[in-house]
Amino acid sequence: MDFGSLLKRSWNIVWNNKFLFVLGFLAALGSGGTNGNGGGRGNFNYNFGPNDVPAEILDQLQRFWTQYGALVIGLVCLGIIVSIILWLVRLVAQAGLISSVARIEAGEKVTFSEAFAAGVGKLGRVIGVNVVMYGPFTLFGILAGIAGLATAGAAIGSAVNGASNADIEAMFGGIGIFWVCIGCIGCLIVPLVIFVTAIYPFAQRGAVLQDLGVIESIRHGWQVLKANTSDVILLIVLFIVLGIVFGLATVIVLLPFALVSLGPGLASLMMSGGSFDTGNILLLAGGGICIGLVGAAVNSIMVAFRSTAVTLAYQEFTNKKAVSE
Repeated sequence: MDFGSLLKRSWNIVWNNKFLFVLGFLAALGSGGTNGNGGGRGNFNYNFGPNDVPAEILDQLQRFWTQYGALVIGLVCLGIIVSIILWLVRLVAQAGLISSVARIEAGEKVTFSEAFAAGVGKLGRVIGVNVVMYGPFTLFGILAGIAGLATAGAAIGSAVNGASNADIEAMFGGIGIFWVCIGCIGCLIVPLVIFVTAIYPFAQRGAVLQDLGVIESIRHGWQVLKANTSDVILLIVLFIVLGIVFGLATVIVLLPFALVSLGPGLASLMMSGGSFDTGNILLLAGGGICIGLVGAAVNSIMVAFRSTAVTLAYQEFTNKKAVSE
C-alpha cells in the first residue's frame, strides 16, 4: 500500500468536503465513552485507622455531602444521560463519515444532512457491533469503578464511625484480595482490547458499507485484518506517530484556554477559602464543558482525517480480495 498517496487522498477528500469536519466534531464529542477497560492495583499492607484521617477533613467531607450530596448525585445522573446521548451521536457521526467518504470516493456529491441521515440509518448495526465488541470491557470498567467507590466509601465511613483498627484491617484484607484479582484480570484484558481495537474499524465498515449483520461484520473485520496484517500494523503505527504529534499541538492550543476557562472557578474556590459551594462548582463544571467542546473541535480534524484514511484503506483491502477471487 502506498501510504503517502493514501494520506494525500484522505486529506484532499476532507478538505474539499468540510462537512466531514462537522461529523468529526460530533464523533469527537463522545470519544472515549465506550471502549471500556479497567484495572486496579495498590498497596494493601497499609494499616488504615480512624486516627489517620484528620478530624477537620472528616468534618468538611460530612458538611460537603450534607449540603451538596443531592447536587452531586444529580450531576452524576445527568452525566450518565449525556454520555449515552453523546455515544449515540458519536456512532451516527462515525457511520456518516464512513458512508460519505465511500460515496465521495465513488464520485458522488454528498451533503452533511445526507451523511447524517445515512449514519442514522446504520445506527442499529453499529450499536450492535460496538456493544458486542466493547460491551464486556465497559462492564468490567464499570464494576471496577463501583468497587473503587465502595472501597473509598467504606474507608471514610469506617473512619467517621470510629471503627477499630482490627475491623478496618479485616475489611481491607478482603477488599485487597478483590483488587488483586481485578488487577490480574486487567492485565489479561489489555492485549485483548488491542486485538479488538484492530478489528473494530473494519467490522464497523462492513456493517455500514456492506450491510452485514453484527456477528457477520465482526467476522468480516477479522478476515480483513488477517489478510492485511502487515499493512494494518503499519497504518496503526503511522497514526500513533501522527496522533502523538497532533496531541502535542492540541495541548499547546488547549492549555491557555484551559487556564482561562477554569480561572473563574478556581478564583471563586480560593476566595471561599477552599470550600466548595454551588457557585464555584457550577463555574468549574462550565469551564470543563468549554474545554471539552474546544478539545472536540480541535480533535475533529484528526478524527475526520483518520476515519477517511481507514475507509480508503478498507476499500483497497476489500477490492484487492475481490480481484484475487
